[in-house]
Amino acid sequence: MREVCWSLTVIILLVLAGCSSLKSENEKLKEEIVDVSAENEKLRKELNTLKSENSKMHMRVAQLHMEIAALYQEIQNMQKDLDALKAQLKVGDRKNKKS
Repeated sequence: MREVCWSLTVIILLVLAGCSSLKSENEKLKEEIVDVSAENEKLRKELNTLKSENSKMHMRVAQLHMEIAALYQEIQNMQKDLDALKAQLKVGDRKNKKS
């Protein structure tokens, strides 16, 4: 009978030790979950910041494209004016040569 009580006591102690170990492991996992959640929130904020910066960059690129197009148009107009001026100079040179 003593052996049965002694065995039962040992089993109960082992179960309690196992439960204590599980509680300790459970606490560690809870801490890890909190840490992961905090890191996840930090990364979410960084991602939102990057999305905002990306959006601003796209708007700036679009603005620069418009400015480039306007400058290109201005260059084309100046080239036409230059070609017209050259043509006028040629006509003037021809008149001076005839006189």
